[in-house]
Amino acid sequence: MLYISCSDNNPSAPALGQGDQITNTLDKKPAPNLIGTMDLTFDLTAVVPDDPVWIGTITFDGYGTYGIRFFHTGGEVRGQANHFEEIFEIYDQTDPTIVYLSGPDAGVVALANKPPEDTKFMANGEVEFATGDFEGWMGRKTHMSGVVTWQVLNTPNGVVEVPSTVPDGTFRIN
Repeated sequence: MLYISCSDNNPSAPALGQGDQITNTLDKKPAPNLIGTMDLTFDLTAVVPDDPVWIGTITFDGYGTYGIRFFHTGGEVRGQANHFEEIFEIYDQTDPTIVYLSGPDAGVVALANKPPEDTKFMANGEVEFATGDFEGWMGRKTHMSGVVTWQVLNTPNGVVEVPSTVPDGTFRIN
């Protein structure tokens, strides 16, 4: 056993019995999971990467409803899966310049159902910025899942299927 001390008489150190622990309430992390419900709309007018491609709301129990947006940063279709990378931001709905949580994530949309049928997606990431009521979630892992609905558009180049919405998607931080 190694014991290091600057003083034999430290009045601020509590007396510990065998098996006792010191807990600092400032170091406590929030609950193990923060779960929100996302309702998103795909933005057909987005100029990637400057504009968010998905925009909507997220509601966290106990925290309220916020804006959420996703900026596309890369990806590719491989086989029957669309792999994507993006940055998420959760922000104040009344002032979109106030961001509370953000970070990168990467995921996949299963295209096996062949759009325009609904397709499942999932993504994982990490909180790289957190402030305000959410600062305790800094560095935590994110997990998102849900169903993408599709829309059929007639374009000068023919008919194309593009994403439309993500109703009731799940956003979890743990």
